[in-house]
Amino acid sequence: MNSKNGDHGAGGDADQVKDHLRAAKDAAAQAARARAQQARDWASSRIDDLQQSVEAQPYRASAWALGAGFLAGILVMSLIRNSRR
Repeated sequence: MNSKNGDHGAGGDADQVKDHLRAAKDAAAQAARARAQQARDWASSRIDDLQQSVEAQPYRASAWALGAGFLAGILVMSLIRNSRR
């Protein structure tokens, strides 16, 4: 007998390998879920910070939004103009 559970030869080894692979898959899935939760928590925190900033300084936030929109418009127009050439 070569394995702990009484199996003989390669069959027991294959079962051990399968058990280790299942454990590794479960550990990877758990780590991925934990990472996803961390990402959700970080994003939620950033959104809350942004909302508080906008509420505290609405004019400044409006100026930033207007500037970003203006730059996006220039970029889109230059892309459209270059694609017509």
